[in-house]
Amino acid sequence: MKRVKSIDVFRGIGMVYIMVGHMIDWWSRPADDWLFFVHVSLFSALGAAGFVFISGVSTMISYRKKTEKAKNSGGFNNKLIRKEYLIRGFLVIGLGLVYNCIVAIQFLDLFVIWKWFIILTVGVSLVLAWPFLKTSKTMRIILGVFFWVVNQILLFVLLANRGSSSGSELLFYIFYNSLDQNPILSFFTFFLIGTVVGDLFYEFSSINDGYERKLMYRRKIFIPLISSSLVLILTGFMFLFPSLFTEKILTINTNIWWLIYSLGLDLLIILIFFYIEEFRITEIKKSYRFLYYFSYYSLTLFLLQNVNYFIFYDKLNSYNIFFLIGVTVIIYGLVLRFIYKKLGGKFSLKVQIGILAKSVARNGKRITILHTSET
Repeated sequence: MKRVKSIDVFRGIGMVYIMVGHMIDWWSRPADDWLFFVHVSLFSALGAAGFVFISGVSTMISYRKKTEKAKNSGGFNNKLIRKEYLIRGFLVIGLGLVYNCIVAIQFLDLFVIWKWFIILTVGVSLVLAWPFLKTSKTMRIILGVFFWVVNQILLFVLLANRGSSSGSELLFYIFYNSLDQNPILSFFTFFLIGTVVGDLFYEFSSINDGYERKLMYRRKIFIPLISSSLVLILTGFMFLFPSLFTEKILTINTNIWWLIYSLGLDLLIILIFFYIEEFRITEIKKSYRFLYYFSYYSLTLFLLQNVNYFIFYDKLNSYNIFFLIGVTVIIYGLVLRFIYKKLGGKFSLKVQIGILAKSVARNGKRITILHTSET
C-alpha cells in the first residue's frame, strides 16, 4: 500500500492549527482575546479532535498492514503485533505524563499531572482501542456513539454530585480533568471513527482495477462520508451557534453538539484531501512536503512549540500578531526541513517510540532504523 498523503496533510495542518492557536492565546493582549475565540470556533475540529481522529486513521492502516504481513511471515505474528502495539501505546502515555509533569512544575499545580492534554488522550485511546480493532466497522461506529452517550450521562451525574463525596471527585478528576482540554470519553470516539476511515482507505488501496476503484470510492467512501459529515456539521452547528465566538467555546469539549460538529468537519476535511490526492485535482508536491515535516515531527513539535509561550506573551494586537505568527510558522517549517535532511527519524519522537516499541516487543534485540515509512 502506498503512503496516503492525505493523512500527512491533515495531521500537518492540524499541527499548524494547534501552534497558531497557542500563539494567539499566549501572544495576544487581553483586549484581543476575541481572536482566540474566533480561531477555536471556526476550526476547532483540526485541533485535538482532529489529532485524535487522524491518529485513529493511521493506526488502523498500520495495524492492517502488519496483520497482512503476519500472514506471510514466519517470524512475525499476531502476538508480536499486539505486544508491539500496546507497548507503543503505553510509551505515548508515558510521554504524555512527562509533559504533564513539566506543565505542573511550571504552574506549581500537582493536579495537572493527570490532565487530558493531547498526548495523554492519544496514548490512552491507543490502548483502549486494541480490543476493538478486529471488530467490524459498524460495531466501531456503534461503540463510538455508545461512548458519547456514556460520556453525557456520567458527566451529568458527576457535575450534579461534585463536592458531595470523595468518590465522585476522584471520578471527575480521572475522566474530566479538565473540561477545557480533551477528556477521554469525549475524544475516544474520534479515534474509533478514525479507525473506520482507516479501514476504508486500506480496503480502497488494495483495489488495482480502475473501474472498481471508482465504484468503491463512490459507494463506500464518498457517499457515506459526505452524507454523514454534512448531517453531523449541520446538526452540531444548529445547536452550537449561540456559543460560537464567545468564551463559552473553551469549556464545551464535552458538549455533544460540539463533538458532533467537530467529527463531521473532520470527516469532510479528510474526504476533500483524499479526493484531491486520488484524482490528482492539483499538484500538491511542494505544499505536501512542507506539511509533511509538521506531520512527521508532530509529537516532537507539540513539545517544542511551548517555547513560543515566552516570546511575545500578552504583547501583540490584532494588527501585528498574524504577521509574526506567519513568520514563526515558516521558520519552524524551514528548521524542520533542515532537521529532516540531517537527522531524519532520529529527531522524531513518533518514529523513536515506534522503534523502541519494536525493540522491546522483540525481546530487546537491537533494531537500527534510520528512516521509516509509517503512516
